[in-house]
Amino acid sequence: MVALDLVHASNAQLRQLGPGLVALFVGATSGIGEYTAKAFIENALSPRVYIVGRSESAAERIINECKDLNKDGKIEFLKADVSELGEVDRVCAEITKKESHINLIVQSQGNMSLRGRDESHEGIDRKFTLSYYSRMRFISNLLPLLQSAATQPPHFSRTLSVFNAGFEGKLNFKDLELKNTFSAARCATHTTTMNSLMTEEFSKRQPATTFAHSWPATVVTTGLARELPAWARVAMNVLSPLLSLSNLAVSNEETGARQLYIATSGVYPPAKPSENSPLASGVPAPKGLHAPMLGANVVAGSGAYLVNWNDEPTGKQKLLQEYREKNVGATIWEHTMGIFERVAEINQGQ
Repeated sequence: MVALDLVHASNAQLRQLGPGLVALFVGATSGIGEYTAKAFIENALSPRVYIVGRSESAAERIINECKDLNKDGKIEFLKADVSELGEVDRVCAEITKKESHINLIVQSQGNMSLRGRDESHEGIDRKFTLSYYSRMRFISNLLPLLQSAATQPPHFSRTLSVFNAGFEGKLNFKDLELKNTFSAARCATHTTTMNSLMTEEFSKRQPATTFAHSWPATVVTTGLARELPAWARVAMNVLSPLLSLSNLAVSNEETGARQLYIATSGVYPPAKPSENSPLASGVPAPKGLHAPMLGANVVAGSGAYLVNWNDEPTGKQKLLQEYREKNVGATIWEHTMGIFERVAEINQGQ
């Protein structure tokens, strides 16, 4: 476990990367995304930050609170329902018009809905899209801006998908999008495993950028529960204080700090950081930590990382090693790009 004081020490050094870092936080109008964005804004020097979510009132509150954290930060809210890939494309186009590069993308969008398959007009399940397809679409669309960030000072380029790293499971290759075999449990397994496999696939294609997938543990307060039925929300309200007292949950503030650490620390460098800048690997590791960390393929500094709530690697996964040997990552890549092409045709036809 990385001690919390070391996490805070690392985050406090974020200003070493200089002014004007550009960051995107998707799903940041509540919970984990909100607190990670706040930690970034508090520690960065004159950052430009985009927050994507559905609630304008929550965004207004967060922006006002962030002004107290950093008066020099520029924060903009982009309203979108990213359970639809067309909305993801719209947001990315808007950011691309305004920015020539982007240093950091942190995604935590999702819901805890217990209902069955809920297809959007794009023909894919909304829960699946939030947890996986939308995240990969943001990265894919903004890959040129991430690459641009890697080629100019401070050569810092990162993405983090905050979800379920370490809980991978077997995939149904005959129905990867769960068109015919959907259940909440299967959706969680598929989206978790596909997130993890794609960290390596993206890293292979863009080795100057770090790609990470994390598990934040149980967080006491999060907006995910709003999709639950009334009885489940009541149960959550009863259990949350008990979880907090029992030390089975991590506070919002600690989670935000730890996710920012994963997103910025030099212990998680890209596979091939720029040789022109010592900061290309991220914020220099504080004393007491060994860098770099083991990557998803159990190779130190691989550029693709699966990270536990305590900022340590999730550990070697027998299943993922088996999938790696069978080149399943390439299969998931092809499937994902195929979904993007199919959805683009649907949206163009409307």
